[in-house]
Amino acid sequence: MGACASSWFTSLWSQRCSAECGRGKQTRTAVCLIDHGTDLPLDSCEGERPPEVTVCDSGPCENRLEWYTGPWGQCSAECGNGTQTRSVACIFNNDGRMEVVDQLQCSSLSQPITSQPCRLKPCGVQWYFTEWSACSSSCNGGYRVREVRCLANNITPSDRCDPSLSPKSREECNKQPCGAEISKSYHNCMVVVQARLCVYPYYRSVCCAACSRAHKTYPNHIRR
Repeated sequence: MGACASSWFTSLWSQRCSAECGRGKQTRTAVCLIDHGTDLPLDSCEGERPPEVTVCDSGPCENRLEWYTGPWGQCSAECGNGTQTRSVACIFNNDGRMEVVDQLQCSSLSQPITSQPCRLKPCGVQWYFTEWSACSSSCNGGYRVREVRCLANNITPSDRCDPSLSPKSREECNKQPCGAEISKSYHNCMVVVQARLCVYPYYRSVCCAACSRAHKTYPNHIRR
């Protein structure tokens, strides 16, 4: 029957222009096939390959509001899960002349996301710790504690952390003497003194300075 004819086949141009206003692009796909013979693409066809990109124009960009997005920032964590952010701005575009306006003016448009998760690499084993507990004493020295653990990537206990880098699990706090100043944890200490409540251990502890001075001034009224 002679040699089979091969021809260029093209799809329809994309319906939408790549730009909502101004110059953009439309695309299609071109493939080389045997006429009526197979759907498999061939290596080459006679003639020049049909263009797969064409220019389109959606009209001038006049008096348009649009979102502008800046580049993504660095990941907040050097390893493990982090977050990266970017800035967005509402732009008034008047045929290429752009002006930043209040973001409320773009409220009818879908706003681009401003943050996304990121992960540069696994962290390996590392130290984790809780928040500090409350101090055991309001004055004259106390201590506070927290829990410290060594965890692997999958948040399972590990013994491979460097002991020299372990965060402290206990530290001293509230080292100031009780008589140095009126306690900041209770603001009505003068009322406590006037009501003669310093006889109770609780009020003596939270108003230690005021109760101590009251005991020196009124020794017959305040019992320790």
